[in-house]
Amino acid sequence: MNRTSEVWPGEFITLRGRRVFARHVDDAAATTAPSDPRPTVVLIHGLGGSSINWTDLGQVLAPMAASYALDLPGFGLSDPPADGDYSIDEFAQTVIAYLETVVAVRGGGVHLVGNSLGGAIAVRVAMLRPDLLRSLGLISPAFPDLRPRVRRLQFLPLSLVRLPGVGPAGFRLIASAYPERQVDQTFREILVDPEVMGPVRRRQAIDQAAARASMPWAPDALAASFNALVRSWVVDLGAAHWAAARAVSVPTAVVWGARDLLVSVGVAPKVARHIKGSTLTVFEDVGHVAQMEKPVQTAKILADLIVSSESR
Repeated sequence: MNRTSEVWPGEFITLRGRRVFARHVDDAAATTAPSDPRPTVVLIHGLGGSSINWTDLGQVLAPMAASYALDLPGFGLSDPPADGDYSIDEFAQTVIAYLETVVAVRGGGVHLVGNSLGGAIAVRVAMLRPDLLRSLGLISPAFPDLRPRVRRLQFLPLSLVRLPGVGPAGFRLIASAYPERQVDQTFREILVDPEVMGPVRRRQAIDQAAARASMPWAPDALAASFNALVRSWVVDLGAAHWAAARAVSVPTAVVWGARDLLVSVGVAPKVARHIKGSTLTVFEDVGHVAQMEKPVQTAKILADLIVSSESR
């Protein structure tokens, strides 16, 4: 694995009347279409993330799978939703539209993988459109964890980002003036060992953070998505999440980090129990983003899932 490679190339596409950005591991993976014998993997990032969160995992999977990664509306390089709807259900509809375009070009079904918020979205997609999927991979999916945790208090200011004037202006000032500090803080929260990412991956993350500081919708996208996720946990104690999990009918692998600071590994067994036939793997020295911290080991789990699913 090479942590000094460039981020994947990509292009803007129009989905549901809005412009979104999608990346692929290499140009060949995007253009060979049905002649490419590799299975197709689509990767969905988490809250505040983007498609570059999958650079290393896709690189490891490349010999056996063609990987694509989408910037959710309002994140990465994608435009925001015109109606300001950042709910999980709305994100799921955009992912479904993207999967339809991928399946139309490449044929077959997709192996869908989601991390954090992207994991919760992926489960919704699996419930709504199992016909598009061959398997489901979940990395620390953002399922309801309502136990009080002091660490989460630091995320409360995200709700304040939406305050007119001061909130967005403050966000842009901090993001533009201190992108290095912003990225380093994020790495400390999602990774057990931030140093594992190396200087190139850190610089790529800083470059994206600085670019997003100039996007007027960035503060609202972050705050609105956070608020929508919290609401989805609180309403009926997150019943919609668990109902979606019970409805999953494709082979599923659940991966978690034992030292996840954002969504406790204590939720992992419940997620696995609700998804019939799923497997659960817990990495001891991993945080919230196993695909970034342990891409080789995570890719092995996903590769095994893909191979077994393709043989069905």
